[in-house]
Amino acid sequence: MSLDVSPKQFKRWIDEAGKLIASHYQEHGESKVFAGKSPSEVQELLNESLPEDPKNIGSLLDEVGEKVLSTITNSAGPRYFGYITGGGNQVAVLAEMIKASLNQNNLKWHSSPVSTELERLVMRWVAEFIGYPTSSAGVLLSGGSVANFNCLAVARKIKAPVDISDEGIYGSRPMTVYVSEEGHSSFDKAMDMLGLGKKYLRKIPVDDDFCIDVDQLEEQIRNDKNAGLHPICAISVAGTTNTGAVDDLNAVADICQRYDLWYHIDAAYGGPAAKVEGVSSMFSGIGKADSVVVNPHKWLYVPFEAGGVLVKNPDHLRKTFSTIPDYLKSDEQNGGRTDLMEYNLPLTKEFKALKVWMTIKAYGATRLRDEIASDMDKARYLSELVGSNKKLELMAPVPLSIVCFRYNPGGMEESTLNRLNDNIIQEIESDGRVFLTGTKIKGKTALRVCFINPRTKKEDIELLEKVVLEIGGKLGRDRV
Repeated sequence: MSLDVSPKQFKRWIDEAGKLIASHYQEHGESKVFAGKSPSEVQELLNESLPEDPKNIGSLLDEVGEKVLSTITNSAGPRYFGYITGGGNQVAVLAEMIKASLNQNNLKWHSSPVSTELERLVMRWVAEFIGYPTSSAGVLLSGGSVANFNCLAVARKIKAPVDISDEGIYGSRPMTVYVSEEGHSSFDKAMDMLGLGKKYLRKIPVDDDFCIDVDQLEEQIRNDKNAGLHPICAISVAGTTNTGAVDDLNAVADICQRYDLWYHIDAAYGGPAAKVEGVSSMFSGIGKADSVVVNPHKWLYVPFEAGGVLVKNPDHLRKTFSTIPDYLKSDEQNGGRTDLMEYNLPLTKEFKALKVWMTIKAYGATRLRDEIASDMDKARYLSELVGSNKKLELMAPVPLSIVCFRYNPGGMEESTLNRLNDNIIQEIESDGRVFLTGTKIKGKTALRVCFINPRTKKEDIELLEKVVLEIGGKLGRDRV
């Protein structure tokens, strides 16, 4: 007895699923970005007992349309401005369908030669795309948080004052790591999970452009060394989550060299802009890093999940992650094989590289950089709209494609303005015409908009402004 059907029947299923996918990508002008259903409504829609009997696939696909497509937040749509969520691309959708059918696991070279070699190739391409040494080694992981964890694990292994492989960190002085106050929360998690302790993650103040203050960074390193601690790593952020700020990469590189620290750059979001005309100078120094994180599923328009790690010295990855039990040994008489299980924590690795490879092949580096530049133009356009409207206030510089602003009709205290903008963010979600998120800029509530979707047009940005003014005006009349 087999779970398979005839090739003819399987093709019919693929065709029907294709219609469902194509329908999702059609422009539905009146559809909401956020479906607006409550948790209880979604739970009720999906609640059912374990199915014991089979269901007709045509009916099952209808159910997907009814229950899944009707409840998603449409991050592929042109009016999704939340988080740093790339809109994906349709070539990569095809890649995902093919990938699932092949069911490759590239933990070892012989378990999936093409998956392994394509992953090595696309990470070399990513390195070239951002101006990082192509002699580096790279792997694809689920996202930036896991990728940053991966790199801090390498930094800890290489820069620890003791051999931690067998004895752990227990014989070491406390190890310190440095990042700006705008650094991603994944570093707090990594410090916790690596046993380094979150209190030894030094959050360095930022300047008026939200970039790390390099003088205070160096002072903190000196103070920690004088206190008997052991600094191991300093982190630059090339595109912060809040505002898109890019630290002075060369200045931090010089400090790392001076104090023998591992130099890590979190370029998960901003990295793909590194060789784009007009902003490339901000990324000067990226090639000096010992490790870099850059996520193709952000600004290379690849669908989730594809978070990239690049480490300049491949031996540092193997020294950190290589453990080969008897059941994973294989005959390598001819040599030349790379087992990616030696470069990261997971053994199980899906064929993430296919969608990255097909994306870069289909569009080419020049076209992708043009789209990145276009996203930055969209951010500048919104910032111009904000700047020309007396009821809107820009809250931070716009170096890349993130815009932080707030509704400010004037005459309100800061606490009232914060409550008003908190309520605007909630009301925009309920309204559903556009989707954005909020953040804090120097303690003040801001509406945060991110442009990394080629489908977004000028009229979508104008609608965003209209919605903010409409909802802000309505709520502002009540003076919260």
